[in-house]
Formats: sequence, C-alpha cells, structure tokens
Amino acid sequence: MASTPRASFPIFAPLARLSIGTRLFLIMAVALLPLALGAVVANRSLAETATEERNRLLQKNVDDAALRLGAAIQNDLAILSAAASQIALGEDPAKICLNLREQLGPQQTRFAALLYSSTTSPPACQVGAIPQALRQAGGDASTPGALVVPQANGAIFATRGRVSVARALAFYPAESMLQLADPVDDVPLSQFDLRSPQQVLPLTRIPTNWERRLNAVMTAQGDVAGLNLDLRFVRPKQTPPEFLAQIIPFITVLAAAGIGWLVVNFMLIAPLTQLQRKIRQYETGERLVPMARTAFNASEIQDLDQGFVTLAHKVSVDREALDEGLKQQIMLTREVHHRVKNNLQIIASLINLHARTADSDQAKLAYGKIQRRVDALAVVHRNHFAGTERNEGINLRALVGELAGSFEHAGNAAAADGPDIVVDIDNMHVSQDVGVPIAFLLTEILELIHLTRPEAPVRISAKPLPDDPTRIKLRIASPALGPNPLLEEMLADGIDRVMTGLARQLRAPLERDTAFESIAIAVPVFVPAKA
Repeated sequence: MASTPRASFPIFAPLARLSIGTRLFLIMAVALLPLALGAVVANRSLAETATEERNRLLQKNVDDAALRLGAAIQNDLAILSAAASQIALGEDPAKICLNLREQLGPQQTRFAALLYSSTTSPPACQVGAIPQALRQAGGDASTPGALVVPQANGAIFATRGRVSVARALAFYPAESMLQLADPVDDVPLSQFDLRSPQQVLPLTRIPTNWERRLNAVMTAQGDVAGLNLDLRFVRPKQTPPEFLAQIIPFITVLAAAGIGWLVVNFMLIAPLTQLQRKIRQYETGERLVPMARTAFNASEIQDLDQGFVTLAHKVSVDREALDEGLKQQIMLTREVHHRVKNNLQIIASLINLHARTADSDQAKLAYGKIQRRVDALAVVHRNHFAGTERNEGINLRALVGELAGSFEHAGNAAAADGPDIVVDIDNMHVSQDVGVPIAFLLTEILELIHLTRPEAPVRISAKPLPDDPTRIKLRIASPALGPNPLLEEMLADGIDRVMTGLARQLRAPLERDTAFESIAIAVPVFVPAKA
C-alpha cells in the first residue's frame, strides 16, 4: 500500500497555505502545551505559599520596628518625666537640666524636649533645638499624650511627672524616629507611616508617582506611645515561586528552539553566524565586502549585512572627519593660550614701565605686586601646551621653577636680591583649573617672604600622598614662615583671606605650621596622556 503524503490529508491542508513562521509557531504551541499547563498549576500553588510567608515576615518586621521605636520613646519620656518632677519639687532647674543632658548623652540629639514645673510657668529646661510646633504644644497644658505634626515633619509626645503639675514634652523628627525603629528588612517601594486618628506622618519618602501605587498596608500590632506604625508597600506582582514559574516557560522555549532549529538552521543560523563573525572581527577603517547572496540565506539577513557594510564605511569617513576636526581644535586652543600669554606679558611690561616712573617706594612696591601676579598667570598659559601638540596638562615643576626664578631675581624695598629658592618637585602635571590657583598662591606666599624676610631661604617640594596617588602635598618651607610679627600683620591685613580663597578653589585646607616653618596644601594631579 503506497503511503499518502501528509499534505493530502484534509487536516494538514490549511497548514500548507501558511508561512513557515506561522507553521513553526503552531508546532511549538502544540508541543509545549503540557509544559505550559504544568507551569500554571505550579505557579498558583507556590505563589499562594510565598505570599503568606512574605506577609508573615513583613508583619514581624513592622512589629519589631514598632517595639523598638516605642521602647526608645518611653525610655526617653521616663527620663524627662523624672527630671521635670525634680524641678517641680524645688530642685535647681539649671543643675537638673545639666544632669539631664549628661544622662542623655548622645541620645539628646535625636529629639528636642521642654520641661515644665507647673501648668502656668514657662519651660524650666529645654533639650536640643526647639521647633515652633513644640513651643505651641508646650503652652497648652491639655496637649494629648501623642500628637502627629506633619507640618513640622515630626511627632510630639507628652508625659506627666510624679508631681501632677510637672510635665515634659518631646519632639521627634521623622528621620530620628526611623533610625530608632531601625526596620530590619528593606522592603522595596515601601513607606513607613506614623498614624494618629487625625494625622499621618511619613517616616520615609518615595517618589510621588510611586506613592500612588502603594496598594497594601501592614499595621504593627503594638502601638508607639499611643500612635500606630504602618508599612505601606506595593503588593509584588512577582515572588520567588513565580520566578520558578518563569523557568518552566524558559525550558519550553529551549524545547521550541530545538524543534525549530531543523527548520531555520540553513536560512537563519548560518548567515547570522557569518554576519556575527564579520562584526566581531571588524576594525575601524577596514573595507568590508557584502555577503554573497544565495538561495538558502534569508533576504532580511542579507539586507542587514548590506546595511552594516554601509554603516561601517560611513563610520570610517566620520572618524577621519572627527580626527581632522580635533586637530584643528587643538591648534586653535593652543593659539588662544599663546595669545593670552602674549597679552599678559604686554600688560606686565606696561606695568613695569609705570613702576619705573613711580614717585615713591610704596607705589613701586604696589606695581611690583601687580606685575608678579600678571606674570604668574602668563606662566600658567605658557606651560599649558608647552612642547606638545596636544594638551597634557601643566608641568608643575616647570611652573613652580619659573615662578621661583622670577622671585630670585626680584628686588625688594631695600634693593637686595631675592631669596634663595630650592624646588624639589618630580615630573608631574596638573590641570589649568588647578595650575592657576597654585600659581597665585605661590606668588602670594613668596611675596610675603620677599617683603618680610627677603634673605630667608625657601624650599618648595611636592610629594604624593600615601593614601591617594591622585593628589600631592605641595609644601613651601622657609624660616620667614615661622613666628614672624611682620608676617602676621600682613596676613591680618587681608592677604590671609586671599590665600584662603585660593585654597578653597583647590578644594583643600591650607595647612600652616609655624613650628616647622611651612605652609602646605593637597592638590590633585593627573598622569599626562600618552602619545
């Protein structure tokens, strides 16, 4: 008996008119239907078990947080109540207040408190920074035992002393109460609320768009000094058991891939592998050849290959244009620095001409100060692109050396030579944002030495910090920086504010050590780019 082709059966006739993708989909759906049904059953059972266990853990977390918060507040209120009672019995309020602060220790920073010895008298003692809400509540003897104050972002707790007229009120900010509660589990997309019958105070904050999605509430079984602690959270759409349910469809996909492999291997996998190899081995600038068109390769993949070849060519052209544009930009930047340096030198020369015609030594000294600061800025611009065609930063040794050289040959009011300056700096580079304040800071310090003790030697050194290789300690040492009344007078005259401002630009404190006769500051450095 001759075998009948499957397509001749009426049940297979519609399949013959479908595309290969549709036929592959139907085959996978029929083959994987038993696995899909098993996944649904397993997911439902495991999801219910996981939800119950998660709710139990959340409830325990909220209960424990409420217990910790309530115990901490009750303990603080007990201490405050005892202190208020002692004041009401006639003891010295100042002494009781001092003893209270010593007893609380670091705990007093987590709340603010007011103690009253009677219902009509003003506060006898206060702890911490008192907010306006607490003062208003303290003025009302009928304030309830617990009051939520959302506008002050906190809550007020009141307590009576052993003496009926004595009372104490404590204000806890929301941040402080959250730290005291110290929830163990960090529930994602959740918010702790402290709730009274009239008001709600969020202890944690989440974005407003997520706050609207909080669709579940877990309330602590115990109260917090008369208030309720709630945990609002987003009921998860996926739990660990549901993740297992995702594994089963994944296995289903693998089985479907094994069935579909025989169909799509020659049309998709082989050309895709060839295209992947071409992409992985491609290097910028390489000229690519399109994939050969055959009857077994999918036309979509061949079009994708052609698009990649076109894109690679465009990338190569754009890369060359970018490289050329970068070279032009570097040349323009170098020219700008060169012109700025020339202009600064012209300004310095004009200042020098005016200084020569000045009538007094004081005017000449002022001109000299201005000229040296202009020269310092010119030195920075001259060293920014020194010796290279691209920016590698400013050579710190060259920068400091030029500044030191200008002072070694400078004259002071007594027409003496400048100080003997030794520079001990390795080959390291800094950015222009760092080089400018360094140049000005060195100029100010050398100017002070030059004007106070011109004969004193100077040593300028820079050593890497042992705990941070990207920063160095720049130190200027000289006997003139030790105990020196004239130096202190000049610093107090405004130079100290200038030096502090320059140190602030370097984001580091200026360290002056009169015992070691030095001034030091930590500055960032970087390794110059390689050619």
